[in-house]
Amino acid sequence: MYFVWFLKGNLVVWVINGVLFAVLGFSGSGWANLLAAGYFSKIAFLETGVAFLVGGALAFSGSLLPNKAREQIFKTADEPWSMDKLRKGEKNANKYIGLALILFVESLIVALFGF
Repeated sequence: MYFVWFLKGNLVVWVINGVLFAVLGFSGSGWANLLAAGYFSKIAFLETGVAFLVGGALAFSGSLLPNKAREQIFKTADEPWSMDKLRKGEKNANKYIGLALILFVESLIVALFGF
């Protein structure tokens, strides 16, 4: 189940990379300059960091502190905090953290080859 989600997420990330590379290449930056500057490795590391941040935010959002703060600030008690809510948040976060790990390995490989 996670494997298919990882593949889809990875495909989306690399499509975005390709579109950015094409736009920058055709806008006058030059293909050789982009490769020499290490465009792919820098963008891949940036995307890895964003994926880790999203996963961490999702994991944190299911914990007790943000839910109790939300209840106090907005004076809502529609859905009280529970362990199931925490587990659900962590399960969603695991997808993004796993994707970030895959992107991190890919970005190391890309940096190693000098792209």
